[in-house]
Formats: sequence, structure tokens, C-alpha cells
Amino acid sequence: MIGYVGRGHSDWIGAVWKELVLFAGDGFGHGAPSEPLESDWRLRMAMVSYKDQSSRLTPLTLVKMIGVLALIVVIFIGGLKVNEYLETNEMKVANAIFMVIWGVGIVALFFAGTNWVVEQLPAHITSLIQPYLFVGPAIVILLWALAIPTIRTVIYSVKDPDGIHWIGGNEASAAGAGLTPILVQALISVAILIVLWLICRAVERRKIGGAAARGGLFKSHALKVTVIVAAVAVVFVLPVVMAIRKVYEANGLSVIPIFENYVFAFTDLQMLIVFRNNLLWLIFGTFLSVFLGLLIATLADRTDHEKFFKTIIFMPMAISFVGAGVIFKFIYDYKGQGAQIGLLNAIIELFGGTTQAWLQVPFWNNFALIVIMIWLQTGYCMVILSSAIKGISNDLLEAARIDGANEFQIFFRIIIPVISGAIIAVTTTVAIFSLKTFDIVRSMTGGQYGTNVIANEFFNQRFLYYNKGRASAIAVVLLILVIPVMIMNLKQFNERKAF
Repeated sequence: MIGYVGRGHSDWIGAVWKELVLFAGDGFGHGAPSEPLESDWRLRMAMVSYKDQSSRLTPLTLVKMIGVLALIVVIFIGGLKVNEYLETNEMKVANAIFMVIWGVGIVALFFAGTNWVVEQLPAHITSLIQPYLFVGPAIVILLWALAIPTIRTVIYSVKDPDGIHWIGGNEASAAGAGLTPILVQALISVAILIVLWLICRAVERRKIGGAAARGGLFKSHALKVTVIVAAVAVVFVLPVVMAIRKVYEANGLSVIPIFENYVFAFTDLQMLIVFRNNLLWLIFGTFLSVFLGLLIATLADRTDHEKFFKTIIFMPMAISFVGAGVIFKFIYDYKGQGAQIGLLNAIIELFGGTTQAWLQVPFWNNFALIVIMIWLQTGYCMVILSSAIKGISNDLLEAARIDGANEFQIFFRIIIPVISGAIIAVTTTVAIFSLKTFDIVRSMTGGQYGTNVIANEFFNQRFLYYNKGRASAIAVVLLILVIPVMIMNLKQFNERKAF
């Protein structure tokens, strides 16, 4: 390595890069590499060195690269201007056709053009930039479409109905003077927590060894760090919270005004009914969808008409939630006096029973709506679980039968444990659907008669009552409820190597 110091800067970087790649290819320094592995990596490095030497930028190549980038920018900006002109003149059909052609074209031009530009650079720079060239736009779009709206929603959740002024701005200003030393104490507490965490991590690195501490061994000591952080939080953070509360109470404020929208979300009687309904959807809707999907997947696998039955069960997946709501609205329809056109009431009337306005019966009408989600999601659960069941080795099942296990024992002791990962993944996916349910409730009852859910209440607060603050707080609550389920779902997909 010392011999490289006297060379040019770029040659030195290239040499270091080659040695690092060789080092990684040899197993990160653990043992001597095998001869084929070493020769393969040295061949690759020779190719990289050749490309580095042969891909020196010429003035003409540099001009071409700038021209390609300029062309992409000009076409992008020009397309925006044409779109603005077509929208201004209300040329909707022409605008739609143009957006399809221009949108697809600019994406293809961007990736092809920028990829060509990057490939003109030296090999080691190309290998560093090229992955981000393709992943970068996706990250930017995610940030623009998800991260930024989430931050704005959190900000709106602590503002007034118009989303302009902070809640309790005038009242809270009186308490501002007393909060300054408390906020300083809070910052000191956070700093202490960070320092203690770093000390614990450094100690564990020294005990276990640097490489091992960065791996799985350090995870076994996470409980110690958690206990220390929790203790410091109780000693430092809790007094800060209590002190803030006392300052606000001393100024005649019962709660911190900025959290007024969240207080409404968790204490209002109608919101409590909303949470109860979502809990019903989460428990009964998720459980019955997964249970029926697993039952049908198991039974259909043993019939001679498996494809036919699975097709019938899966067909509702092709129907939108609103379409399913319209279908079941006819099923639950109630006309009062006279002939019933609702299928359910017509059947009850045929057998001499008493007809009901099923969607207006408090509490039980929630189950009438949950049935719709079960009808839609059972097919999805059946397909995923059926695929997992077919992945079980027949030799394993036959061995269990030879050992004297009956079908129930095979199902509960072999099939269920083997496909448990798929069951958890399906359950978390359906749980997310149940927490976010909106279309069915909106199209069937509009949230009336005690059937309201979180997403529909958000819609009401934002677009009927024009209360941005409360609507945003409800949206943040829904996000907090969904995030743990999403993390569990992604973890399951990762363990199954779906990503």
C-alpha cells in the first residue's frame, strides 16, 4: 500500500478500491481464499482496471454527456408547459393522450440517457453511482408522495380547524416563560440518554469484539441498554413532563392546548364508538377471512374440482369495495310494508319470519358490513394459503400417515406449523385492510346508525365539517395503528425472502 502513495491521486484511489474488493471477495479476511475465488476476483479487477484506463473522458464525450442531460431537462420542462397549456384551454382528451405519451417517454429517456452518461465515467465511479441512478427516483417519489404528506398531516394535527394557527397560541404564550428552563432540562435529558446509549454500545463492543458487536451478539445485550434507557427516562423525562403540566395548570390550562385535537380523538363519545367498530372489524373481519380462506384452501385441495371451487371463491376479489357495497345493499334492502326486494328479507319473509332493516340495527349492523369484507378477502387468503400448502412435501405427509397420525393431527401438527409464516403474512395484510376500511362503510351507511370507522370519520371531519386539525389528528392515529402491523408484515416477508 505504501507504494501507491507516490502515484497520482486517482491511481491511489483505484488501487485501494481494488484491494478492498479483493479483501471482500476473500471472505473479509477470515482464512485463506480458495484458488478459483482468488483468480476470479483478480480477473474481475483486471477488467475494472482495463475499463478505467480505456474510459478516459474526451472533450467530445463530455459535450455529448452535457447535451444528453440538457435534452432530458428541456423535454421535461417543455412537457410541463404543454400540460399547463392544455389544462388552461380545457383540452382534456388531448391532455390525457399527451400525458401518457410524454410521461412514459420522459421516464424511458431519463433512465436510458442518464445510464449512458454514467457509463462514460470510470468504472469505479460507475459502480458507485449506477445503483442510485435507478433507486434514487423511486426514493424521491416516495418522499414526495408519502413522507412529506405525513409530516404536513402531523403539523396540521396541532393546528386550528382552518389549519392556519397553532392551537392555544394565545393562551400558551402566557406559559412560555416558565417553559424555557424545562425545555433546557428536556434537552439535557435527551443528551444524557444518547451519551449513555453510546457508552453502553462502546462497552459491549470492547467486551465482544468490534466485528461481533456489529452483528448478532450485540443484540443479546439489548435488554441491558433498554433497562438503562428506561431508568433514565423515568428519572429525567417524567419530571420534565410533570413540570410542563404544572406550568400549564398554573396558567389556567387544563391540558396542553396544542394536543386538543388528540384529546378529542381519544375522549369524544363518538370517537370511542369509532374505535370500537374498528376493533370489531380487526378481530372478526380478519379472523374469519383467514379462517375461511385456510379451510377452503385445505378442503379444495382434496377435491376433484379444485380449480372450479377456487375460481368461484376468488371471483369477488375482482370487485371493488364500492361495487361490493352496492351488491350487498340490495341484499340487505328493507322496504317496510309490501313485497321485499332485498334478498335476505325476501328469504326471511318466505319462511314466515320478521323482516329487518339490517343496516339500521345498532351494533349488529357492523357485522352485516364485516360480512362484505369477509366475502371479498376470503379468496385472497385462500389463494396465498393454498400455495403454501402445496409447497409442503408429500413425503412428509405420507410419513405422518404411516406413523399413524390422523388427518386432524396432520393438519394441526404439520400443516399449520409449516405454513405459519404464510398465515401471519396473510393475517397482517387483512388486518391492515380492516383498519383502513372506508369504502364499504361509506357506500352502505355513510357511517350512520353506529357504523362509523376511523377512515370515514376522517373524511367527515375534513370534507363535511371542514376541520383540518381534527381530521389530521385522526389520520395520525390511524397511521400509528397501522405501522406496527406493517412492520410485522414486512418482517414476515423478509423472513420468507419475498424481498
